[in-house]
Amino acid sequence: MNRMIALWAHPRSRSTALERVFIERGDFEVFHEPFAHVAFDEHSAIPHDDLDCGLPRDYDAIKSLLRTTRQTRHVFHKDMCYHCLDQLKADPEFLLEQQNVFIIREPGRAIVSHFAMFAQMPVQAIGHKALYEVFCTLTKLTGRIPYVINAEDLATRPEETVRRLCDYLQLEFLPHALNWEPSCPPQWKAWRSWHKEAERSTCIVAPVETFDEGALTGDPRLLAYYQAHRPYYERMNQFAQQVHA
Repeated sequence: MNRMIALWAHPRSRSTALERVFIERGDFEVFHEPFAHVAFDEHSAIPHDDLDCGLPRDYDAIKSLLRTTRQTRHVFHKDMCYHCLDQLKADPEFLLEQQNVFIIREPGRAIVSHFAMFAQMPVQAIGHKALYEVFCTLTKLTGRIPYVINAEDLATRPEETVRRLCDYLQLEFLPHALNWEPSCPPQWKAWRSWHKEAERSTCIVAPVETFDEGALTGDPRLLAYYQAHRPYYERMNQFAQQVHA
């Protein structure tokens, strides 16, 4: 039977960079945030590009699309748990029929990056809490801790991080998938404005950035978002795969 891999993420977690690796592999049909179409449409306030792109608009129809595609190809889909949290938690059959991987990023950096894209973001859109709830659901269902990647490891040690993930998933590691030509894959067009840096990239690299902590601590709303989500990051980070240079 063909395989289905789910990468569960929160916004600005560098999950799109890891998704690009699976696009470059060439042996998976890759879906970029299909469940976002449950949460948003063309009239939503969140910045978007082409949400009228032919994907289904309800949870069951999206799930059916993934399952139908799996009949002929391996499937990889990346999404945010907050897009369909209640449905996921109530759907053990769907969660258990795939291999589930989680990626987390330190919430202060993720929040500041998110705010730069969408200043009206609601607290649940930070995403760590929803991610943790699905993580806990899977832990209870399987009796095992799901696989967790810290985005810092992906950024600073991409080859080792991807190798370890492939070992876990029992996939062949394909070195060519770590490099690509700058482009916008078709999967990204609905949310293209969110992925400009990824579109310009040729590989996974640690960005040259200085984190302005004042942008977080100086804004009471952002600081409250951080305080609400940081505990969930800390709990999941205990189980992140340790990658050493």
